[in-house]
Amino acid sequence: MRLSREFRDQFSQRELRTHGRKNGFVTAGQEARLLKWLPVIGLPRDRCLDQTGLPDGAPVVMEIGFGNGDFLVHLARTHPDWLLVGVEIYLPGVAKAVGRLEDAGVIERVRITQLPAQYVLTHQVSEGQLEGVYINHPDPWPKARHHKRRLIQKDFAALLTSRLKPGGFIRLASDKPDLAEWMRDILDATPGLTNVAGPGGFVEREPDRPKTKFEQRGERAGRISQFLHYIRD
Repeated sequence: MRLSREFRDQFSQRELRTHGRKNGFVTAGQEARLLKWLPVIGLPRDRCLDQTGLPDGAPVVMEIGFGNGDFLVHLARTHPDWLLVGVEIYLPGVAKAVGRLEDAGVIERVRITQLPAQYVLTHQVSEGQLEGVYINHPDPWPKARHHKRRLIQKDFAALLTSRLKPGGFIRLASDKPDLAEWMRDILDATPGLTNVAGPGGFVEREPDRPKTKFEQRGERAGRISQFLHYIRD
C-alpha cells in the first residue's frame, strides 16, 4: 500500500529539496509501527539532537543513508554503549528500519530523521558532537552532469569534519570505483582529516562488517566494495 495521506502530511518533509526516491509502498503493519515510533524517536525539523532525550555522555554515531536499517541494527548490537542517529529520506526504507530496530530491541537508543544530511548537520548537530559517521554506498550519480548531486562535496566534507570530536571517525563504502576515488580525493584534501590508510589509500574491510543489500548487489554484478576510514585530527 501507499503511505496514507495522513502519514505523509504528518511526517514527510517537502520544504527542502532532495534528490532520489522519497515515497513508495509500505505494509499496513509498517505504517502502524512508524506512527507508533516516529513521535518517540524522530528528529523533527524544529528540534536539535540535544532535545531528543538522549542520555548525556554516551558516544553519538550517525549513519547517513541507512537504507533498510540492517547496518544500524548491526551497530546497535555490536556497540551497546553507542547512541545512534539514522538519516534517510526514503520513507519505505525508514519503515523497514523501524521494524528491524524494534524487533532487535534497540530502537530506544536510536534517533531517526528523514531530513537531508546537510540540513541535519548544519542545524541539528553541534560542533564536535559526533563520535563518528558511517556512509555506506551513497548514490553514485554516474553521469558527469549529476556529480554535483553526490553527497560528498568539498563543503559537505568540511561540515562533516566540524561535527566530529577530535579523534572521531568517518567510515565510507562504495562498490563504484569512480565514486570511491571521488570521495577519497575530496576527503584526503579536507583540513582536519587523516586517511588511516595513508594519502590515496583504502582500508581493508572490517572483519565483523555485515554485507549490506547494496554491497551484495554490487558483488552479484562483479563489483568489489572499497572502504575508506578517516580520523579527525
